[in-house]
Amino acid sequence: MIGQGNEKEKGRMTRLRCYRQFILFILSCISLGASERISSKTYVIVSGNVACIRRLNGTHQVGCSSEINGNVGVLHYINDTDSLNWLINSGPHQPYVALLTSLNFNRDTVQQLRNSKKITGIIVIHTDDSATTPLPDSFSPADKCPGDLYGLYHNNQEYGNCKKVTWNEDGNGMFFEDFEFPISIVTNKNETDYLINNCYLKFNQPTQGVPREYPLCAVQMKSRMAAAKDSETCIRRTNTPTNLNPDKYCDALGDKNVIGFFKDVPEDYKPEKKSIILAMARMDSYSLFENIYPSADNQVSGIVALLAAAEALRKYKDHFDNTTKDILFTFLNGEAFDYIGSTRMLYDMDKGALPLKLKMDHIDRIVEVNQLAYREGGKIWIHADPVSRNDPNISSEINDMISTILDIGKNLSDIVGAVDQTQPLPPASTQKFLQKTLVPALVLTDHKKTFTNKYYNSRFDLAKTISAMVNASDNGYNHVTDQASNLTVAATLLARSLYTLATGSPAPEGLMAEQQSVTHMLYCFLISPNCDLFKQVIPPAREAFDDLASQKSPYPFYVSVYGQINNVTRIIQRLLTHYIGTVEKNHTESCTSSEKASLQLYNYLWMAGPLNSDNKTRTVTCVKSRVTQTKAYSPAFEITDYNGWGGFQYSTWTESSWATNALLLRVFLIPSKAMEVGLLCTDVHFVRGSNPDFGFHGADLFSEQKGRHLVCPPQTKQSLREPSSASQDSGAVIMTMFQINLYQ
Repeated sequence: MIGQGNEKEKGRMTRLRCYRQFILFILSCISLGASERISSKTYVIVSGNVACIRRLNGTHQVGCSSEINGNVGVLHYINDTDSLNWLINSGPHQPYVALLTSLNFNRDTVQQLRNSKKITGIIVIHTDDSATTPLPDSFSPADKCPGDLYGLYHNNQEYGNCKKVTWNEDGNGMFFEDFEFPISIVTNKNETDYLINNCYLKFNQPTQGVPREYPLCAVQMKSRMAAAKDSETCIRRTNTPTNLNPDKYCDALGDKNVIGFFKDVPEDYKPEKKSIILAMARMDSYSLFENIYPSADNQVSGIVALLAAAEALRKYKDHFDNTTKDILFTFLNGEAFDYIGSTRMLYDMDKGALPLKLKMDHIDRIVEVNQLAYREGGKIWIHADPVSRNDPNISSEINDMISTILDIGKNLSDIVGAVDQTQPLPPASTQKFLQKTLVPALVLTDHKKTFTNKYYNSRFDLAKTISAMVNASDNGYNHVTDQASNLTVAATLLARSLYTLATGSPAPEGLMAEQQSVTHMLYCFLISPNCDLFKQVIPPAREAFDDLASQKSPYPFYVSVYGQINNVTRIIQRLLTHYIGTVEKNHTESCTSSEKASLQLYNYLWMAGPLNSDNKTRTVTCVKSRVTQTKAYSPAFEITDYNGWGGFQYSTWTESSWATNALLLRVFLIPSKAMEVGLLCTDVHFVRGSNPDFGFHGADLFSEQKGRHLVCPPQTKQSLREPSSASQDSGAVIMTMFQINLYQ
């Protein structure tokens, strides 16, 4: 009987445990659903949040990152000196998240906020509305002497470190700062209005200098970056797996260069020494914030001018034969990050890894177009390297090149000027090629000395700042702006100069750039990529058209991480193919829809083609050209046991990785400390009860995050015996605990 009783008791206990587990499961589901409901009511997500991310080089980390669970602070709006001083000198509710206007976000203000030790993050207003985001007089997060450490004049006693000319006078160097807190911009005007009106003004704005009482409106900023210290450390950690699913802490920056030989040549063609004119432009830039890389003057003006010059020259392609020099149109990527593209091109020259096994010996002269949109004195300025002039032969050839371009410019409203011979080259890819071999080389820019671009490598280098802004419509697509007119003349100058340098003959009067092409390229690069020009050159596939239609903003001019080809790179390859290639009717079996690197003499691309008369269908074409891609990827990441991380031979830039849920900005209300503790203690006791099996004693709660106890006052402990209205929803516990942990 005793044995049977024990068996019955065991069965009863087993059933009770099953019931308990089932009930706990149901309660957990209810709690989770309730917490999600409360979360949606508690937080307002800011979807137009664009974060400052972290990047690294061989010696440092730069950019921004948050704590692993995000940084939380009371929102304080700074729109003048008084509001800045109030936070620094009087604000009692630290930490704060500072909300800054476009005019207040500058190095001086940020440094004051950092020094105050009162902030945990910064939000910057950056919308398309000029009223909420007025243009500052200048803003450039680059340094004052861009690219100097890896350039031609590094350690040069006469020209190094901008001794002759400070190129970027407005550079504040913020891009190269390591910020210990997150910084984000908010691009949606409705959300910036909400932050100001529904959060700051409603709950936080001081009343005649007196701080407001709780509840206060707070912001959680989350942008946790995985990488730390420098690229060498990050790459080593990434390459040392510690489990079956290894973490990736960072990725090397890189993409592809685009190169295109102009002349039609036989299949057995081999270039001779000094038989090629190298015509170059740069493709990339940077800014403080992810995917905000407009580059209107910085890159687009030069890209458009060089492409338009290539198109103009195509009409006279039969003038180029085996007695003339070839032109190699080159668009370099990663140049903003210590000359990734040009360095790799020179590296591949040494390795014989370029088409035709191209070497520096094959290069006769170099012409590079840089910033062209803001013309100092209404002119385009010719720059040459004074070090190269120490060679009398090279100096003579440089003078001949300058004289040729000046003469051509006189017939184009006298738009060209030459700088003083003792002035060094501005930051330009040409510097890397001259480091390798001195050849006659010129750089054409819109500035005589200091940059005329006040927004160099910044989010303000926009279509509207270079007088190229139009509406995103058919009328805007065909509207000829002032900038389009100016760049058409610049492209004509470039085309005629390249023609004369390559053939040795004066350029035909009919050699002119197409104003319509320049107009369309400016629109497609700066306003909307969903334009007819881009539709003509993309692959004839529905996916390609859908991708264009989905683009709500211009393509970013950022090199990004190596591995996937950028949209800008792909479209420039296709535009160059379109402009200098020929439509192939016989060998279409060689045609492909994908852009790729190739060592073949000729390459073939399918293009959707122009619209037919019905304005619906297109004439698909196969275009044959000598245009291809080459690597724009630093050799530092390919050389085994590379030990030059602290040197200046190869770029070492990487970008930190981050989790899919690592970028977040949301708004919520926080109560006073006393209320937080009271709510926490009330809810914890109600849900967990007095059962010691839950591991709590009385109403004390240990906070693992900060390693301290929160102790409820006596009156709060007594009230725990009666469930509060807030306790009716078990999810309140989760949300209350979450808010307290975030705030603390």
